[in-house]
Amino acid sequence: MASEPVAPHAAGRTAPVGSLRVWLAASLALAVLGIVGLSWHRYVTLERELTGTALARQAAIGSLAASTLAVKFERLVDVGVALATRVRFQELVAAGRWSEAGQILQRVPEDFDFLDRLFVADVRGTLRADVPQAADVRGRSFAHRDWFKGVSRDWRPYVSQLYRRSAAPQRNVIAVAVPIRGPGDGVAGILVLQAKLETFFDWARGIDLGAASRVLIVDAGWRTAFDSQAPASAQLGDGAADPLVLRLAPGASQAQLVRDAPGGRELVLGFAPAAHGWGVVTLQDGAAAFAARDALLRQMLLDGALIALFAVAAIVLATTVVAQRRREQANRAHRAALERAQASLARHAERLRIVHEIDRAIIAAEAPHAIAGAVIRPLRELLGVPRAIVNVFDLTTGEAEWLAAAGRHRTRTEPGLRYPIRLLGDVEALKRGEPQVIDTQTLPPGPETAALLASGVKWYMAVPMIAGGELIGALSFGGEQASFPEEQVVIAREVATQLAIAIAQSRLFEQVKRNAEQLEIRVRERTAELEAANKELESFSYSVSHDLRAPLRAVDGYARMMQEDFAERLGEEGSRQLGVVREEARRMGQLIDDLLAFSRAGRQAMRAARIDMTALARSVAAELAAEYPQAEVQVGDLPPAAADPALLRQVWLNLIGNALKYSAREPAPRVEIGGRADGAQAEYWVRDNGAGFDERYAHKLFSVFQRLHGAHEFPGTGVGLAIVQRVVARHGGRVWAAGKPGAGAKFSFALPASRSDA
Repeated sequence: MASEPVAPHAAGRTAPVGSLRVWLAASLALAVLGIVGLSWHRYVTLERELTGTALARQAAIGSLAASTLAVKFERLVDVGVALATRVRFQELVAAGRWSEAGQILQRVPEDFDFLDRLFVADVRGTLRADVPQAADVRGRSFAHRDWFKGVSRDWRPYVSQLYRRSAAPQRNVIAVAVPIRGPGDGVAGILVLQAKLETFFDWARGIDLGAASRVLIVDAGWRTAFDSQAPASAQLGDGAADPLVLRLAPGASQAQLVRDAPGGRELVLGFAPAAHGWGVVTLQDGAAAFAARDALLRQMLLDGALIALFAVAAIVLATTVVAQRRREQANRAHRAALERAQASLARHAERLRIVHEIDRAIIAAEAPHAIAGAVIRPLRELLGVPRAIVNVFDLTTGEAEWLAAAGRHRTRTEPGLRYPIRLLGDVEALKRGEPQVIDTQTLPPGPETAALLASGVKWYMAVPMIAGGELIGALSFGGEQASFPEEQVVIAREVATQLAIAIAQSRLFEQVKRNAEQLEIRVRERTAELEAANKELESFSYSVSHDLRAPLRAVDGYARMMQEDFAERLGEEGSRQLGVVREEARRMGQLIDDLLAFSRAGRQAMRAARIDMTALARSVAAELAAEYPQAEVQVGDLPPAAADPALLRQVWLNLIGNALKYSAREPAPRVEIGGRADGAQAEYWVRDNGAGFDERYAHKLFSVFQRLHGAHEFPGTGVGLAIVQRVVARHGGRVWAAGKPGAGAKFSFALPASRSDA
């Protein structure tokens, strides 16, 4: 009878053991297969990503080099356009005065070291003038050149392909051809700039692709203009330096992995188009390009093998333990989970209530002290601790301030006590976001330690407050045990984050206020410095003018004495030359006067008054018309203005004087002066029927020494209109001009309307 119950009991124990072994074997096999499969997948994925990263890096460097090359070309084109659009240069080319046009270009190679040679050709491609001069090519037709075919296609600036020039020394160059416009916007000639390859591509030698790399710059015909492995003086251009370059499809911009058939090696090859058919070719040995990738993959394989071994051991151990205790643990876990769930629900509801209260307190407060004091009471309720402190750090002095604190026997805050940050433990750990637990019994004596001990707190935890990556303070709470519940730490972290953001914003607002006050002080100091500088400049201007006038008077006096005393010996030519000397001395004196007037126009203190502009314009016109009795001057009714009378008189003197001067050669010179007011501003103008000007160059008229007519045509220094522009601008107005060659000109200016007229 006793043996009957034994068999069933033994059988019941044998079956689970066999099932467990099968389950362990299956689990182990699946785990190993999973780890191997996952590791292989990660290996393949990482290899693909690292390969793509290496290719993308080379493609990015090539694209950056191509962008730089495009900028260099655009700069070269801009230089050519700037030279080809010079007014005097265009006039000489249009008139066929090639030698004089070439003289204008003599100093250009000195100003731009990347230019090797410049020349001017007519519209049929025949070279007419060059710098430096080469007699053997002047007069030859270069219509067969790529630069001529390109620029004559639509008469726009064109960057040529690489070619060997005809002028000595014969070497490879790049040319930029720019059409030279003549009258009526027609093409009068072609300006060609040839660039020095060793200077133009010098920047490309700084491109670093890594070891065993190479950079080529090629034109649209795949001729090599630059090779990073060739000397700077080498003459390239006979096709790409490496046959692999010819595999690139024109326009391809991605780096690609190719295999060199003769050597069997892998190469990273890329092409980045730049501009004007040019591009940048990058080559790098595959072993060098993927050295970092291969090392990382080898390390990954080793790590994967170790992980697989550890995983097998861990799975065997874990499954054995789990099989023995899983039932017991499952039952205990289920009961504990039910109890925790009930307690958690209650704590969560209370936590939500207090967190909401803290949020409202932070939003309602503004200053750091107010923010800290407002959150102490709900914070203690939330954490359930006898004491809580909010600190703000001053990391430069190594001190922290108790912005607010509350203990077991206090209901009010106690701000203001400062103490060393060392009380909080490891500051570097706090910067990393790691909370610190401190034993108050081990703190050095002092008022701050005494305050902590008096509160009955034996241990306290400091949770860092970090905003924008900067440690600005700590939220500390105390207790009687050395360990703090995880839930307390999590809650403290959340509250510390909110406090850090609020206090940082409050600090920023205070800093902005301080910066505004400092800026105001700096503005006042700068104003005083500028006033002192203006006084020094005025003193210097008068000193220079007096020092310059003395030698000019001496030159004029000695020249006059020689004309009077030695007229017979000098002869007609000598007298004429002395007359030129006296005239130039007079012009120099006039230039000094104009420059002083221009300087005073910017520094002179303004004394605004109501001006009768009609009376002022008529007075100036009558004064100037005495020199031009044949001119007809009409002055209309002009709106009044609120401005400085002396400065506005200078404006009318320059505008009316110019109108009379430039219309004096007409059979019936006429000058009209008018104005109108539209409420916001008062507009005035002076119109004449004189020489006029080309409106394309109107923007140059109001700059110092900028004139559209030579001194031999009309006298002047080119300062008068600059004075007009400066005076009008100081009054808050604007000035502009309109005209046509031979059809007169109209100069206008506008001033803000006076208050009585607005």
